[in-house]
Amino acid sequence: MDDGEFAVSGEDTPGRAEHQQTEAQPETAGHWRETRETVLRKVAPVAFTAKQPVELRELKRYLLVMLGMISVGLLFAIVDETYGVPHLTAGTTTIMIAVVATSLLAIYRARRVAEGLIRTAPPPARDSITGLPDEHYFRLRLREECKRVHRYGIPVSLAIIDVNNLTSVNEAYGEACGDAVLKHVATIIESTKRASDIAVRLGGDEFALILLECDKPDAVQYVRRLEHYVTRKAVTVSVEDQMVNLWIGVCTGLASARETQSPEELLAEARRDLQMAKEDRDRRRERWSSRPA
Repeated sequence: MDDGEFAVSGEDTPGRAEHQQTEAQPETAGHWRETRETVLRKVAPVAFTAKQPVELRELKRYLLVMLGMISVGLLFAIVDETYGVPHLTAGTTTIMIAVVATSLLAIYRARRVAEGLIRTAPPPARDSITGLPDEHYFRLRLREECKRVHRYGIPVSLAIIDVNNLTSVNEAYGEACGDAVLKHVATIIESTKRASDIAVRLGGDEFALILLECDKPDAVQYVRRLEHYVTRKAVTVSVEDQMVNLWIGVCTGLASARETQSPEELLAEARRDLQMAKEDRDRRRERWSSRPA
């Protein structure tokens, strides 16, 4: 999506909202139902799809089976209480145990369905500069992925990416050039990550990347490849009607989730690693600048 599309989207949305508010005035019950259905389609599109997911159909079958078993169990209990038929008490107990087991299985499957909906739902808001999801979506997904680590032991790694010297770029060339640098880094992150990974902008000069089903060694390899690619690809900006190539770099902090680790602890560990990377960068820069000519 280019700058023009962002501009059109940002300018046209309020106009469309005002136009709908002035013209779409439901006056009858039929119009109200149509408006409500339109809203529900946007809020919960899964419920209105022609073909529902297999998991939802499976949950419906579980519910129907439980209702059937509960009905039979209640019938057995009534008959046993009224007529004292032998062996009905044992049958009722067996049915109730089956109902409990089916309920536990349905709860487990419902949890998996909820996880799937969260993982596949589009982010509610995106960063206006880079087009990446915002920090709110990042914290939501990080919390859910840490829960998956606790439940299933699936490895997850977190990378915090900091753009070097973005403040200097803003001061020397203007904030528009700084925004171009952010877009450039976001494009590189999107092009190098896997489709299942989650890239977000945390704000300022920081990005975050949740690497799903990725342990520490694989995450280290990805981070090195990302840093190498960023340093080898310049971003071209326009300064006073002249095209200027800016060579930039990034520092990355990395952490892999443990089964007993909370999202806050994982984020704090990644930030500590990022701080160490920044200090190492500054030491190398100081050694380079102090070399004799």
